[in-house]
Amino acid sequence: MKTKELQQNLSELNLLQQRISIFSSQKQQLELSLSEIKASLSEVKKTKGKVFSMVGTVLLEKSAKEIIPELNKQKTELSTHLDTISVQDEKFRKKSEKIQKSISESLKDGKSN
Repeated sequence: MKTKELQQNLSELNLLQQRISIFSSQKQQLELSLSEIKASLSEVKKTKGKVFSMVGTVLLEKSAKEIIPELNKQKTELSTHLDTISVQDEKFRKKSEKIQKSISESLKDGKSN
């Protein structure tokens, strides 16, 4: 592998690692949000009376029957987003591993001119 190719691979690897880091942060945030939604959904299902929903900076009183579909929709949307990010994350990780292997083999062979 020529020096120019090696530099390009190193740059691409660096970019991929940055993207992987961003995806990891996003995944953690989505997993936390999903966990909160699931907990809220569980509590709302147990409730027999009124519940409160946060809309912006205002709390609105609503029935559990109104809030459950909203929470289910949020849960579905978060799950879909999490799945999409997980697929992209895996794709970038595999590509990163492939480039790392290529760089390692090139350096091991001593062919970087």
